[in-house]
Amino acid sequence: MIKLHHSPTSTCSQKVQFVLEEKSVPWESMVVNLKGGENFLPEFLKLNPKGVVPVLVDNGEMILESNNICLYLDDKYPQVPLMPDTPKRRSDVRTLLQWIDEHIHHDISACTYPIAFRPDVIRIYDTPEKLEVYISKVPDAGKRQLRREMMTKGIECAVFKTGVTRLASVLERLEALLQNSSYLVSNQLTVADIAYSPYITRLDHLSMSFMWDDKPAVRDWYERLKSTAGYEKGMRTFFVPAVIEKMGARGKSARPAIEAVMAAD
Repeated sequence: MIKLHHSPTSTCSQKVQFVLEEKSVPWESMVVNLKGGENFLPEFLKLNPKGVVPVLVDNGEMILESNNICLYLDDKYPQVPLMPDTPKRRSDVRTLLQWIDEHIHHDISACTYPIAFRPDVIRIYDTPEKLEVYISKVPDAGKRQLRREMMTKGIECAVFKTGVTRLASVLERLEALLQNSSYLVSNQLTVADIAYSPYITRLDHLSMSFMWDDKPAVRDWYERLKSTAGYEKGMRTFFVPAVIEKMGARGKSARPAIEAVMAAD
């Protein structure tokens, strides 16, 4: 049976969970406590030296990187296809996935950490020295510096402002794509829609859904995603109500800063 090392609060884990459940593939949940730093323990770093989830283990073979895992699962379990049937549309899906890898995932993190995660981190690591120990565990030097900036400056950091601006632009592009189809690539649910669903959900949980108040196609698409079996079983089942409530409250407090960034763009 497939084993998935994942975390309920991880957007990258959520998209893989969505695919598994949409395809009705049996899998074993191996929860990794990110808050407790289990992803930085030696035994996990043997699975993924980057120290990030998810990691899919299929008959002893490890598959890394969430978008890649989603495509792997679609190849292996074609009974419920999640890729279009033409080369052009498959190319369109891969382009949308590339947008995620290039900046969308980064931009969602740049909103989530300063708004939602930072208060708890600085409460636990309550001196500069303790905070630096926490930050130093991030293996990648670039991500380590990014984490340092977000934890020390919060919503005043430059990456937060850049993230909000670029996410607003992404929503504009999604609205345009959805003008003539139910999903991002034609009228078929694909890996592209599934890969974007955790990021739209994260904005929703951060009380940032006002960003698509003037985008009816995005709003309706999001509702369609939430009505799928994959979303219900692979995402909603793993939501932690207390975490969502906290994210929502902190997002509401940050709304003036978010709106100021959007107005200045």
